[in-house]
Amino acid sequence: MDTSVKLQGNLYDLKLKNFKMKRSIQTGLKSKLMVLALLGMVVSCSKDNDGSPKPSSDIQAAVGTFKGKIRVAEQDYFNAIVIVSKEGNDKLKVAAKTGENYSAVTPKVFKVQNISNIHISSSGISSGSFTYTMDSKEVQISTNKEAATDVEFYFEGTKQ
Repeated sequence: MDTSVKLQGNLYDLKLKNFKMKRSIQTGLKSKLMVLALLGMVVSCSKDNDGSPKPSSDIQAAVGTFKGKIRVAEQDYFNAIVIVSKEGNDKLKVAAKTGENYSAVTPKVFKVQNISNIHISSSGISSGSFTYTMDSKEVQISTNKEAATDVEFYFEGTKQ
């Protein structure tokens, strides 16, 4: 009877060791698979970001003289000239050519950014909106009245 109990005890110990070994192998495998999965997600996520528009600090392409149509107080002026100049690393100043019927418009400064060398634009500012499209060299500018003396305008034109 002692021998059978001893045999059963040894069999039990052997099964327990076998179980622990299998569990250890499974845990190690799971850990390695989790690390591989995490690494795969990091690599795939970084590739996803490559296709999204990225801001660039270069806004020089939008600087220059533009010719087009300006609307001031429900009056359209054709062949109007608007000058865009750089006011800092991320700011552009827009002003109408002096000495013209439409020259009374209020010059505005827009905080802008270059999006993937596709367009240079402003966003969420009270002075209005500015969008310059790189491939067509066209600009759209809309200003808002910020003071009682401001003269707002809308301009669409092409870089000269």
